[in-house]
Formats: sequence, structure tokens, C-alpha cells
Amino acid sequence: MKTGADSGSDSSTDNRRITIYDVARQAGVSPSTVSRTFSRPDRVSISTARMVQKVADALGYHSDIVDSRSGSQGRGLVAVVVPDLGNQFFTGVIRSIQDECERFRFETLILDTRESITRERRIVDTVAPVVSGIILVSPRMPDAMIRKCAQLRPLVSVNRDVRGVSSISIDVAKGACQAVDYLYSLGYRSLTYLDGPAASWSGGIRWRHIFNECDAKGMSVKRSLPCAPTFYGGYSFAEKYMDDPTGAVIAHNDLMAIGLIVALRRLGCECPRDISVIGFDNDTMSMVSSPPLTTIHMSLSVLGRGAADLLMQRLSGANLSVAPTVPARLVIRQSTGARSSKPLGRNGAEKESRS
Repeated sequence: MKTGADSGSDSSTDNRRITIYDVARQAGVSPSTVSRTFSRPDRVSISTARMVQKVADALGYHSDIVDSRSGSQGRGLVAVVVPDLGNQFFTGVIRSIQDECERFRFETLILDTRESITRERRIVDTVAPVVSGIILVSPRMPDAMIRKCAQLRPLVSVNRDVRGVSSISIDVAKGACQAVDYLYSLGYRSLTYLDGPAASWSGGIRWRHIFNECDAKGMSVKRSLPCAPTFYGGYSFAEKYMDDPTGAVIAHNDLMAIGLIVALRRLGCECPRDISVIGFDNDTMSMVSSPPLTTIHMSLSVLGRGAADLLMQRLSGANLSVAPTVPARLVIRQSTGARSSKPLGRNGAEKESRS
């Protein structure tokens, strides 16, 4: 396979912007595969993703920061766009962004997209003329749409790595691997990943690391259909889970994990006696839930401050090429325990283990 770094690369790409079609042609895959590699990395194989990323790097695909419109409009105001103000993860990030922006004498305008890609794009188009910059927290839009939004105003993507756009994300690799390793040490040989929104980039990244670690340990792993990233999203999954329980669940976030635990209790399945559950976020609810939730901690204060700092650097004219990351780690509490020899099926009926 040739890449743009090979002596035989097509010189016609030297004097124009590289597109996904150039990457697809050089990598020998379809343009849709290239698009999924960056916007939904969980939808392509690991080997394909690595190959596409290697070709993209060699060709210089979106290695430069997207040019933004300059001007004095909206001086002193930053738009912060989030999918759901009811989610404690996003409110935690917002507060840190606000605190950091105030240090630079910027006020913040908080906007909720309600998990809608259409609403998210409409909000950006509406506020772009009246703000100095935009911070997208866990954006749901495709990469290409985010890059177009970044042409309107200096923009930072949070919890989503977008080529050509200043981004800061959480490196969940260590935390996800710690979670799988811990469940393995407790005797589990199969688990379920309770997935979040279909358009969540971070959800795809989490699934990839969980799947890889399970595969390395010879554990079987199932992924649920996309669910709402809420208490009721986890609650509604309980009946489906009981049709074929694995004994352990890693949920997309703490709210979903807690919702699942509550619903399973109503079905006669107790945590951690019959099932071990792990969440993501380490929010306040994880500490006061019953039982207290084992979860993967991600520093929202560091994430929010980092996002605001990136935007301030963009507004000062800096050309940023490095996308910083925030580490994650496992916090062990009482929602996980040794694997039961007789996992419970629906309505408390004993069900033979499948592991």
C-alpha cells in the first residue's frame, strides 16, 4: 500500500486541500469508511482505522487548523453548546469553562441542543455572529459539519477529537482497561456494555477500548443498542439485559448505571450480589447511590479549564497543533463484587452461568 509519503504519491494533491476522497483512494477504502474512522471510530475495525489514520497523516488530511472568521463582533462573549443541561457531566464542564473564561473577562452563553444534531447546527449558525468564540461540548454533529462551524468563529471541541479543529478529549483507555481488568479479577468472563447515544463519539471510543481489553483477556462482550444517556435510559435496558444476563455491566455514564441498578432491583436482581455495575463520570450521584457506584473518574474541572484555555489561545491568534487529553482512572466502590455462581434471570429465577 502506498501513502502520500511514498515517492510514488500523486503530485496532484500537493497544491490543493486534501479531502476524504483522496484518503479513500490512497487507502483503498470507501469515502464513507474514512468518514466513519474519524466520526464513529467504533464502526470500523481497528486495523482499518489505523491504516486510514496513517494515510491521512501522510497526506496531511486536516492537519492544519480550520481558518476562522476574525473581527470584533461579540467581543467578550463565548457560546458554550452542550447536548443536555440535565446531565451532571455537562454542568460540571460548564462551570469550569465559566470560571476560566471569567479570568479573561469573557462571559458565557450556555445553550442546550437536547441531543439534536439539527438543533446543534442551528444554534451555532445563530450565535456565531454575536460571539467571540464557540465551545462545543460532546458535539453530535459529523466531523465535516463541525469543521464548517469552525469556519464561522474560533471553535473548540470538547470530549470529541476532530481533525483540523482545536480539540480536548478524555483519554479513557487506562480507565476502561482498569475496569475490564478489575471485573476479570472478580471472576467475570463476560460483560455487557450499556451504550449511550448513537451519535456519541466518546461512546464509540469507550466501546473500542473495552472490546480490545476483553478480546485480549479472552472475555466475551456484548454491546447494547444505543440508549438515552439518562437514568431512564439505563432503567429501560434492564428487561432486555435480563433476557441474557452476563453478570457484569459497564454503562456509558453513571446515570445510566444507576437507572439500571434500580430497575434490576425491581426485577429481583441485587447489585452487587447478582450483578456488578460500573459507570463513567464519577459524578455526585455515583457517591450517594445505593450501592455507591464503582465508576471511571474523569476530571471535569481539568477538561473545562483546558477547553477555555484553548479557546483563549485561539482568540489570541495562536495556531494550535496538539490536541490535549485528560486521563481517566477507575474508582472502586460497592456496586462491584465477586461473580455469583448462579446469576439471576428474569423475575429472580436462577439461570445457569454462560461464561
